[in-house]
Amino acid sequence: METLRDLFEHVLSISAGRKKLLRAKRGGKWHDISTEEFGRRVRELAAGFIAAGVRPGDRIALYSENRPEWHIFDFACSLSGAISVPLYPNLIADQVAYILEDAGARRLVVSTPKMLPVAARAAGLAGDVELIIIDPPEDGDGGLTTLASLEARGREWLKRLDKGMDPFHHPERDDVVSVIYTSGTTGDPKGVMLTHWNFVFDFTQALGPFDINEHDVSLSFLPLSHVFERLVDYALFARGTQIVYVEAIERVPGRLVEVKPTILVSVPRVFERSYIKIMSGIRQQEGMKRRFVEWALATGRRRLDAMVAGKRPSAFVRAQFRLARGRVFSKIIDRLGGRLRFAVCGGAPLSREVEEFFLTIGLPIYKGYGLTETSPVISVDTPQNHRIGSVGLPVAGVEVTIAEDGEILTRGDHVMKGYLNREAETREVIDPEGWFHTGDVGYLDADGFLFITDRKKDIIVTSGGKNVAPQPIEGKLQATPYITQAVVVGDRLPYLTALIVPNFENLATHFSKRGDTNLSAEEMARHPDTFALINEAIAGINRGLSQHEKVRKFALLDRELSLAEGEITPTLKVKRRVVTERYRDLIEGMYLKTQLTDRYHEE
Repeated sequence: METLRDLFEHVLSISAGRKKLLRAKRGGKWHDISTEEFGRRVRELAAGFIAAGVRPGDRIALYSENRPEWHIFDFACSLSGAISVPLYPNLIADQVAYILEDAGARRLVVSTPKMLPVAARAAGLAGDVELIIIDPPEDGDGGLTTLASLEARGREWLKRLDKGMDPFHHPERDDVVSVIYTSGTTGDPKGVMLTHWNFVFDFTQALGPFDINEHDVSLSFLPLSHVFERLVDYALFARGTQIVYVEAIERVPGRLVEVKPTILVSVPRVFERSYIKIMSGIRQQEGMKRRFVEWALATGRRRLDAMVAGKRPSAFVRAQFRLARGRVFSKIIDRLGGRLRFAVCGGAPLSREVEEFFLTIGLPIYKGYGLTETSPVISVDTPQNHRIGSVGLPVAGVEVTIAEDGEILTRGDHVMKGYLNREAETREVIDPEGWFHTGDVGYLDADGFLFITDRKKDIIVTSGGKNVAPQPIEGKLQATPYITQAVVVGDRLPYLTALIVPNFENLATHFSKRGDTNLSAEEMARHPDTFALINEAIAGINRGLSQHEKVRKFALLDRELSLAEGEITPTLKVKRRVVTERYRDLIEGMYLKTQLTDRYHEE
């Protein structure tokens, strides 16, 4: 297997005869796609593209949420020779237009009528872009090309071919198959050119050690326009695993209970929010019930400590853990569907507290690390090699080294072909020896496990010359009950401060117990109780930090940082420059005027 066409043929073989290869819920009803239907629709759409004049190398953009048609489109591009350009479904028209123009995409496939106005405006801005819609409006297609009409055209085109003829494109392994635009925490997004072999090499090596098979079920809810979920889904396809699509992350809790997946792939925020809810529930319990839960957690911790030390837990601890799992931990895991064997986490750092909690209850979370430019996986935890706090060992065939300034460098077949239309910027990140400069800072321990400290550009240097990595501190803060988001500030300043978004859901529960109901987020953010609760949480975190890492002051925000306001990326990463500029007055209010350096004011 060297190309995505090879993967497609493999899927039809390994999952032959399967009635429910892909599943999605629409209008309250489940819709299943069999392997036979999947294969037929991919071939018909690919033929429809070819009949419509698509030629190898043409770029076709897809503006869609996660759904079975996403992968039908994806594999159809491979069979027709087109290069896919996936777009986040929550991008605004100007952003979509920028990508269409930069990528040179002359066709835009849009998912639903709800997304059509943005797509139409973007197509108008980019000029000469054909719109193709998956779900046409109820009152007709309005003259738009539909995906169904392309499939029908392809069906007729295929009938006219000589029997036994293979009309589809045969790509080379090093051909570009997709241009994926980075989410852009700074500056305009860049188009990352990834090849067939980039993908096939990376998913084969990264998930090779995992026991994943045709009996497993996994949810696909992280945006497929991001390389992480896309690569995971390729691996699931290769193992014959059923994929159930969830169109929005807000619907994941309900789908977990309904679908009961055996594998969960997510970003840290999902695990962190689950952890906070669980711990909040435990704190609200009283008497024997609470003492029993605390005993169970202590038992799980003893088992974990023994395993971390490389020892087998004693027979007594194993027996106690079975009781704790049956009576306590199973109820927690039931909230995640009840059948989870393990979870995979990527996209951002997972706080140690959250990782240790899930290991304590017997649910391992294997962490991966990588970037869009590395297809994406560089390293990953595995059942055979797992170390708390690390992001695992580099995957087979991938080289990792640490530069003198601490930057992580990597080399191998997972590294992108380059940035589209940006040769100079490609040379800036891939040196003459083939090392890709990740922009992340970290280290390798004596056993070769990789640990991430922070993004190189995010490292805070205080006016006293101390280097501070903000992400680990933010992770600790966000794992507390009353904090949802935290942005640590302090570059060129004498001490650290933080912008804090309270956990309004937990605060509402707190205030309702006092008889204060229906408080707005703004009222809760200004309430003395909120300040006291968050001050206590920060004090607790500070006790485990060095003097220069302690958060000395904080300011509360009355809403979450959002994509719509341009404060976070579609992958939930904070755009620090945007946030610190927007809340400059709040930040400056936490320092004396004499402490605000000229450099800070310039930035």
